[in-house]
Parts: sequence; structure tokens; C-alpha cells
Amino acid sequence: MTKIAITGATGLLGRAIYSTLKPHHDVIGCGYRRATAPLVALDLSEQAEVCRFLDTYQPDVLIHAAAERKPDVCETDHAQTLALNVAASEYLAAQCNQRGIRLFFISTDYVFDGTQPPYNEQATTNPLNFYGQSKQRAEQAVLSIDPGHCVIRIPVLYGEVEYLAESAVTVIAEQLKASPSGAHDDWAVRYPTHVEDVALTLADLVALPAEKLGGIYHVSDTQAMTKYQMARTMAAQLGIDAEQLVAVPEPTQSAARPHNCALQDTRLHELGIAHHRDFTSAIASVLSKHR
Repeated sequence: MTKIAITGATGLLGRAIYSTLKPHHDVIGCGYRRATAPLVALDLSEQAEVCRFLDTYQPDVLIHAAAERKPDVCETDHAQTLALNVAASEYLAAQCNQRGIRLFFISTDYVFDGTQPPYNEQATTNPLNFYGQSKQRAEQAVLSIDPGHCVIRIPVLYGEVEYLAESAVTVIAEQLKASPSGAHDDWAVRYPTHVEDVALTLADLVALPAEKLGGIYHVSDTQAMTKYQMARTMAAQLGIDAEQLVAVPEPTQSAARPHNCALQDTRLHELGIAHHRDFTSAIASVLSKHR
């Protein structure tokens, strides 16, 4: 049984990874302010605390899912973004390297500028906003410390949320409820991916021998959708007339977003790893708990 530690286990993705891996492995989840037993409270900015955590639990694998991942927040607080997304990731990578711990670092499709999709794992990165830039720097740091570490790039996520605004996908349902005839971005092409599919992919990768791992992996669903198209899908499920919705053909948010940074999962395909699900039925299941 592999011993796996997960940072950010209180978050949307971290919870899915924890619940997916827990039945099959010895899993230690940690979080910051929201961590309650059995999760362990861990401040990733405190290096001595990080070392104590690693030495106390001695995991074989560390999945680093903690991050500031809201681009507009990153744009307004560079210092905090660098501290969590870059400095903490770099320190974890170094400490895992010293202890022989395999690190899986969760990154983003926003390391690309969205002008030449789809992007394979070797494609040149060129992030447009500070969130993407922080993740690009963290990727480079992690892999320069240990090429055997793994970088897992993912797109926009959804899944079993605690509240609708927890995900950039399900927040659309909240907006629909508040404004059934509201406007939604119909410019940026996204690939909404269920957190459980990311977790199942990680479970498959963790099961592989260390010598087969290392470097960058792309995990993404294949359904291309704008937020407007997602809104139309959710409107039908919420009993809202989708014809009332307004499509906005240009970007509207403060942090620059790439137009289309589709991730091509070349390496996972070669390994025979593929976990996908239909967006319409999956989002219906998620929303059924938030009527």
C-alpha cells in the first residue's frame, strides 16, 4: 500500500483526490484554514512545518494540489501568489527530492497563450496572466530540482462542490439563478473536466513504477465549450429559458485569458490512461445537490 500525502485536500480537486485514493492507499490529506480531522493542518509557507510534516508521515508520494488558482486574485496579489504557487512548490520539490518522495505538481493549461491549440506536453509555454506565469515558474523549478517529479497540467474543473461559486464552472449556475437573462462569455474556449477524472488519472499514474514517470502530463476532457455554452446546458437543467441568455463575443475579465489552450494528452494516451465523462450528464448530477 502506497503512502500518499495530498496538499490542498480541503479544495475542490484535493477532496476528489483524497476520496478516490483513500480506499486503496494510506492517504494523509492536509489543508490550511479549513483542515479538520482527519485532515492535517499545514502552513506551506512555514518551511520548518513542511519538513516536520514530511518527516512525521514519510509519504512515498506527495500530490501538491494547493494553490491560488483564481486569475483575478493572482493579478491583484502578486506576493501571495508567488509565495504559494512558486516558493512553496519549489521548497516541496526540493524536500521531496532529498527524501526520495515522488512529487505530482498540479499545474494549469493557462501556461499557454491559447493561440495555437492543441498543445502537447513539449509545447512552448507563454502565459498571458500572472496566475499562468506563477505556474510556469513553478513547473520549471519543480522539474529542474528533479526531472523525476511529475507536472500535471489541467484545465477548468468542476465536480462535487460545497457551494456553487467554488468552481468557475458551477458558479455559472449561481449566476443563472441570480440573472436568468444574464450575459456570458462566448469567446474563450474551455474544456471543463471533472475532478474525479483527474483523481482517477492520478491513481493510475501513482500505480506505475517510478522509472516510468517524470516530466509533464496533460489531463483534460475533450468537449470544447464557452461559458455561454455551459450556461445554456445548465439553464436547461435549472428550468431556465436558455434563449434569454446573452452571448458576449469578447473577453470581459480583468486578468487576460487565453482564447483556446486545449491540452493534448499524448503521454497518457501512450500509457492507455483515459478518464472522461459527458458534461451534460455530469453537471446535471452536480447541480442536483444544489437546487
